[in-house]
Amino acid sequence: MKNKVLLAIVIIGALFVIWYFFPKQTYLIFASPRSDEVYLHEQVETGDEIEIAWTHSVEHTPWIERFRVDEKGRLTLIETRFQSYGAGTPENTNGTLTVENGFIVITDLNETYETYNWIHSHDADYTVTIDHHKEIETTALPDQTPIEIKVKRLRFPPIFSTKGA
Repeated sequence: MKNKVLLAIVIIGALFVIWYFFPKQTYLIFASPRSDEVYLHEQVETGDEIEIAWTHSVEHTPWIERFRVDEKGRLTLIETRFQSYGAGTPENTNGTLTVENGFIVITDLNETYETYNWIHSHDADYTVTIDHHKEIETTALPDQTPIEIKVKRLRFPPIFSTKGA
């Protein structure tokens, strides 16, 4: 009996040491803002750029927003580009506005967000790309569902769940 108690204490102590000293990683989390259920996660680093693109539901034109992961784990909006003013377009901004290849481009925004939220629709052709090369498979996100993207520093990856997909 004494050996079993000692063994249990050693195992619990070893697990605690592993947990405590395991380095934290930074993840981009795609989750339900209502239940915190995690649909997708992808490892990111400070300075990574996240590009979110979709087809606007009213104007049916492309819309692209670029964020940078800052050192505090926030998303900093650095650029938005769209082809026409309409529902949801920024009207008052401190950024620099230019026109490039048929797009209205606003840069130098530096607006920080703890989360980025939208209603996900498979009809809107959402794409999410990390650092211009890693594309996230957004068809794995549930259709017609509120989605929240946030950056979290965790010791272990979040549990992948496709419940509701």
